[in-house]
Amino acid sequence: MFHRKKVLRVWNDTRVTPLDQAHFTEPFRVALIIIYTAVLLVGITGLTVMISLLKTNIRSLTTIAFLNLMVAHFLFLLTVPFRIYYYVSQTWQLGQGFCKLVSAMVHIHIYMVFTIYSILLTVRFLHFYKKTQRTEFYTRLHGLGASALVWFILLIIMLPLVLIQYGQKTINLPEKQCFKFGDEIHNYVYALNMVLSIFIITVSCLQTCIQVIILRSMILKYGPASHSQQEFWVQIKNLSFVLIMLTCLVPYHLFRLQYLNNIGDLHQINEVFLAITGLTCFDMLTFTGKNIYKVCWTG
Repeated sequence: MFHRKKVLRVWNDTRVTPLDQAHFTEPFRVALIIIYTAVLLVGITGLTVMISLLKTNIRSLTTIAFLNLMVAHFLFLLTVPFRIYYYVSQTWQLGQGFCKLVSAMVHIHIYMVFTIYSILLTVRFLHFYKKTQRTEFYTRLHGLGASALVWFILLIIMLPLVLIQYGQKTINLPEKQCFKFGDEIHNYVYALNMVLSIFIITVSCLQTCIQVIILRSMILKYGPASHSQQEFWVQIKNLSFVLIMLTCLVPYHLFRLQYLNNIGDLHQINEVFLAITGLTCFDMLTFTGKNIYKVCWTG
């Protein structure tokens, strides 16, 4: 009897070890590999094709926003292969410090993309309602300075949050496990996550409503001739950014409101929603409009 219990205990121990190392079940693991592979392929293609815009007017607000998005996407895409490697191999051999960096980068990417979208849409809305007449910076230096300021402010906000959220508790993680930092969300970190999620959802919905109102007013004013108006196509581009926010960013933050109250049971599906935010890399195709065809035909 004693020998039988000992064998059973050893069998249970060996059964638990693989599960501790690979905390993603097969359906979620496959979904994550597919999503991040699509993000990587489309992201690299978009960066390669859209690099031609570097030759355009550097003072344009749209171009400055585009360049900042390129930087944000590029930094994020650098970490995507390591995520794919982990979901395929089911083990992490690169150390917990690098795991924290890769895990934090996807969140920094979310907030950077959201910030650029919000600034661009707000300025364009003001321009439409004649509250501002300028959509260009006075010099290239002003444009680059504004970009540096946005990055500086965002990192000032994000870095302390990252250092707090990925704190000392993560030293208890199994050595070959990664992307499981839910235990770090507590007290003020929990409250801050809730506030950020609610803020992003609210701003996204508000901008969607404004965009719908603008398009409706243009259609009522010009009727069938709307398609011949340049401003109409500008608003269509704006609409595409709003739709990217609604399909890639808002679902994650809506789900996060539930996830923060049930971290243990919702960890795997939370990673899938988080991966979907990476699909914002598709926006590079939207920014260029007709220019993408020129690049493809003259390349």
